[in-house]
Amino acid sequence: MKALILSLALSPVLHAQAPGVEIFDQSRKGLQREESAIADQAKALASNEKLLTLDAAFSLIENPTPVNLTLPKARTREARPAEIAEMARQSGYRVGWAYLCNNCDRWHVNLAGGYAVTEDGVIATCAHVVQTDRKKMRSGGLIAVDHTGKVHPVTSILALDRKIDGALLKIDAHTNALPLNDQIAPGDAAFCLSRPLKQGRYFTRGMVNRFFWDSEDRSDDLNSLKALGALKLNVSTRWAPGSSGSAVLDHCGNAIGHVATISTMGNQGNRQDNDKSGRTLITLHTATPARAMIALASLKPQQD
Repeated sequence: MKALILSLALSPVLHAQAPGVEIFDQSRKGLQREESAIADQAKALASNEKLLTLDAAFSLIENPTPVNLTLPKARTREARPAEIAEMARQSGYRVGWAYLCNNCDRWHVNLAGGYAVTEDGVIATCAHVVQTDRKKMRSGGLIAVDHTGKVHPVTSILALDRKIDGALLKIDAHTNALPLNDQIAPGDAAFCLSRPLKQGRYFTRGMVNRFFWDSEDRSDDLNSLKALGALKLNVSTRWAPGSSGSAVLDHCGNAIGHVATISTMGNQGNRQDNDKSGRTLITLHTATPARAMIALASLKPQQD
C-alpha cells in the first residue's frame, strides 16, 4: 500500500493541466503586476497622444459614428468545450477606462469584458462599461486589452444603445472574431469566459433558460432597436460583477449575447412558500442577446 501511495504521489497528474494550458496568477502580486503593466502601457499611449481625448470620447458616447460592418457567418461545426474556451480567450478583451484621477498622479484602470465581432477590430461590450462619471477623471481614455496583455487604444465608438446595453468600439488591430448567432433556444448550451470579482479567466458552462421582454415600452416592429432594447436572455452560466460585456457562446463558438446583469431574488412573502427566511432563492444571469447586437451593427452611416 505504501508503494502504491508513493507511486501516485510521483505521477504526472501533479501537473494538474494539459500541455500548453496557462495557469493564471491570481495572487495579489500577480494581479498588481498585471494592472501595473496595463497602466504603464496606457500612460505611454497617452504620452504619445494615441488615446482619444476625454472630450472626443464623451462626444462619441453621446453621438457614435456608425460605419458599414460585415459580420462573419455563424459557425456550424460543434466544438469541444476546451475549444470554445480557447475561442473565447483569443477573441476576448478587457474593455474600459485608463485614467488619471483628481487626487494623485498614478494611472488607474477600470475594466470589464468585451469580444471581437469582426476581424478588423470591432469590439462589442456593454453600454454601461463605456459610460462612466467624467468628473472623476482629469485625463485618460478608453482602452481594450487583448489576451496577451497588449493595450489597444479605442479609436472610435461606432454604436451605443443604453436600453440594449450594447456598444461597438473600434481598435486598430486584427482581431479573432466571434460570429453572432441568434438562432438558439432554451436548453441550448451557453458558455462564458470572464473575470467575475477579479477572478481571472473563469470559464463556466450552463444553458439558455429563456428569452423575455423586460418592458412594455417597445415598438410593434419586434426587430426595431426600440423593441430589441426590451429583449433579454437568461442563462444558467455563472458570472458576477466584472464580467459585464463578456461573450456568451454557443456549442459552436458563436456569440449568442454578452453578460449584462446579475440579480438575486428571495422570498416575497407568498403564503404558499415554505421558506420564510428571506434568503436568496434564485440568481438570474441576464444577457444582451445576439439579435440586439446584430441590429446595432446594422446601423448605417449618416449621409452628408
